[in-house]
Amino acid sequence: MTNVDGMTRDMNPMAITDEVASSINTENAVTEWFNTGNWYTATRNERFEVGVNGNTPIRKSYQGIRIANRVLANIDKVGNITDEQRNQILGQAHFYRAWFYYQLITRYGGMPILDKVYNGGDDDIPRQTYRGSHDWMMNDIEAAISFLPDYWDDKNYSRPDKAAAMGFKTQALLYAASPLMQNDLNSTVQKPYDKDLCLQAAKAAQECLEFIKNNPNADRRFTQGTMDDYRGIFILPTTTFCHEEYLWWDRRVQENQANTVRKYWIWADLDTFTGQDAACFGMPTANIVEYYERKGADGNYYPITDPKSGYVEGEWESMQNRDPRFYNNLLLPGEKWGVKGNNQADYYVGSWVGGAGYRNFYNNSLSRQREFTGFMCKKWIWPECNPWAIKGNTNQGYEVQRIKTVYIRVTEMYLDYAEALFEATGNANTKPEGYTMTPAEAINIVRARVGVTPLTAEYTAADKFRESYRRERTVELMFENHRWNDIRRWMIFDEVFPTTNPIRNIVWTCDQGENANPANYNEGKDMTFHYTVTDNNVEVRNYTTKHYWYPFPGAEVGSLSNLQQNPGW
Repeated sequence: MTNVDGMTRDMNPMAITDEVASSINTENAVTEWFNTGNWYTATRNERFEVGVNGNTPIRKSYQGIRIANRVLANIDKVGNITDEQRNQILGQAHFYRAWFYYQLITRYGGMPILDKVYNGGDDDIPRQTYRGSHDWMMNDIEAAISFLPDYWDDKNYSRPDKAAAMGFKTQALLYAASPLMQNDLNSTVQKPYDKDLCLQAAKAAQECLEFIKNNPNADRRFTQGTMDDYRGIFILPTTTFCHEEYLWWDRRVQENQANTVRKYWIWADLDTFTGQDAACFGMPTANIVEYYERKGADGNYYPITDPKSGYVEGEWESMQNRDPRFYNNLLLPGEKWGVKGNNQADYYVGSWVGGAGYRNFYNNSLSRQREFTGFMCKKWIWPECNPWAIKGNTNQGYEVQRIKTVYIRVTEMYLDYAEALFEATGNANTKPEGYTMTPAEAINIVRARVGVTPLTAEYTAADKFRESYRRERTVELMFENHRWNDIRRWMIFDEVFPTTNPIRNIVWTCDQGENANPANYNEGKDMTFHYTVTDNNVEVRNYTTKHYWYPFPGAEVGSLSNLQQNPGW
């Protein structure tokens, strides 16, 4: 795999959305020029999504596509392989050619058809529309479904299998049906969903779920059980390479697990390092926290904008009785979280003004010019994930479940189904003949798994359900590298980024004072917090219509005579 699975480590996709804010200051923030819209003027050459040169997605994807084309062109020259082995090779080649091509079209829009090994001088290849590119790519996905095995043995876990290809088909169809993808090469305007493709996407999701259910050897299923079981989706034992939720993932053991986890999620207060090595890239924003619903007095969960939720901004009580995924994904002030120091003392999250975590954030030279959002991520880490807990054995303590990235998991099939079928029919409570769930039923399956009540009738109404399924998708897939593509394909820049500085913080204050002992809170003693929502004055999201599509790097435009640049670039 290459780094085109999502943004690279230095260009974290969450830090260019409303999910997280960067804790690295302007001079060192790789995301800074991206957030200000200067995508085509980057001068550094390495690890960037867009820019003049370097490991851009287009260059890395071309490499993957060329390898797949060489395999497909020369498979008949391979001797001494069985029919089964030949099918396995063909299935993977078709899957990877489609996957790398998909990385291109989701970023750049329609691309030339790249269906053979090209030689020097083959530069007269016209661009297709997104739909034209999608239709060609679907031939590869269907071939992958046909050739790939139902499952691989343990040593080959994470190779794409039939279920992975079926999940990929669902996601690709939903993306192709989305508003952004209805544009031609000369326009970037809001358009309606393609209803026929939506029906196809819903059907593909249903077929994937039915395959998983009816084929126990596929070893994929929707996780039921407790919140501990749910948390297990994201935190795996270091000896485990797969979870039943995973349809398509990259099993790659990081060369430096400490570097990866530390720079993503571990804040300075729980690190033994200094400078950039102790300043994580991502702090969840107040914006994204608002997507979690709250249980009202009647026992149902509601958006916090609904008075029935009982939410009152600023009150600690409003952070109670939230969607259980809130507590799975976020660290709150006063929460006990592992140990710190050579004496292995219990550690409590000190994220309020004057708390240890708050002070250490602003004492770090690289985060000093940023603004603390009030939250730290919990979804991908565990209490012992710091060098104090394992007494200096850094790599052991930081080891990241041996999973690089989960691209598609089973839950997404329910979310994709709900979105696709609703946008095809305009009704969340009915299903066409041949479909097994209504859109609302699909969403309620996801909610029930974590103990959230079904959507009330008000939120399955035609004028509310789009808001409902998008909120559910945002919460369930939070911090999993979906949000950036969802914002773009839905064409909601104006909604998510209404100003140049749309990101907000939560500033916590402790009723017992800045120097209060957080152990009191965990012992059930009197320790409470209040908060204020403030604007984050240093986080910029300066996106315009042209930013829905990436610009082609100049070298790529020059290399193909018919590679038309995207509108506005």
